[in-house]
Amino acid sequence: MPQFDTFLSSPWLAGVAVIMIVAGLAHGTMGFGFPLISTPMIAMVTDIQTAILVSLFPNLAINLVSLVRGGNWRASIVRYWPVAVYVLIGTVAGTRVLVLADPEPLKLLLAAMIVVYLQQARLRAIDWSWLERNPRLSAALFGLVAGFLSGTVNVAVPPLVIYFMALGLDALAMTQILNLCFFVGRGTQALTFGASGHLGLSTFVATAPLTAVSLAALFVGMRIQRRIRPQVFQGLLRKVLWVMTLILVVQVARHYLP
Repeated sequence: MPQFDTFLSSPWLAGVAVIMIVAGLAHGTMGFGFPLISTPMIAMVTDIQTAILVSLFPNLAINLVSLVRGGNWRASIVRYWPVAVYVLIGTVAGTRVLVLADPEPLKLLLAAMIVVYLQQARLRAIDWSWLERNPRLSAALFGLVAGFLSGTVNVAVPPLVIYFMALGLDALAMTQILNLCFFVGRGTQALTFGASGHLGLSTFVATAPLTAVSLAALFVGMRIQRRIRPQVFQGLLRKVLWVMTLILVVQVARHYLP
C-alpha cells in the first residue's frame, strides 16, 4: 500500500479524486459527511494517517464553506462554542495517538465509528435527558470523545450527531455547529501534524487540486439538495458505508492473521 510520500504520484490519485467528488456531493446534499466517506474509502488502499493527510485541506475548505452557509451562523457558534473547545483538546490527544500508534488497529476504530453512525437511530431511542440536566459535563464528554475520534480516525460525526439531536437542534443550527466542530478539529489536526513534522506547505500544494475538486462537488451537492429527498441519498450512503466497514475489518484481519 502506498504511503503519503508516494501516494499522490501513484495510480491511486485518479481514484482519490473520484472519492473526493462523491464525498463532496454527499456533504453538499446532507450538510455533513465528507470525512465519513473520504477517510475510510482512502484508508482501504493505504493507511489511516495517509488518508487523513490527503483529505486534510479539502476537509478544512469544505467545513469552512458549510459553516457560514445558511446565515445566522454566529448565533449557533455563540451558544455551542464550548463543545468546539473540547473538540480541539480531544483532537490534540487523538492526533498524537495517530502519529505514534500502529495504524492498522485504527482501521478497526474507524469501522466501529461507522457502525455507530449507522445505528444512530437506535441510539437516539435511549433516554438522553441527562444531557440537558448536566450541560457542562455532557458538552465536555461528547466534545472530548468527538475530538479524540477526529484526531485518530477523522470521524467525529457519531457522538456529535447523537449529542446535538438529543438537545433538539434544528437542521440548520446543527449543520453549522457540526461544521464548526469539524473545522476546529481539522485545524487542530493540521497544527499538530505540522508541529510533529508530518505536514508542510508541500502537502497543501500537492492536495490543492483535490481541494478544488471537493469544493466544486460540494456546490453541486448543494444544488442537488433542493431537488431530491435526503432520505434517498442517505439510503444509498448507508449501503456504501456497510460495505466499507466490512472491507476495513477484512483488511485488518488479513494484516494480522497468517
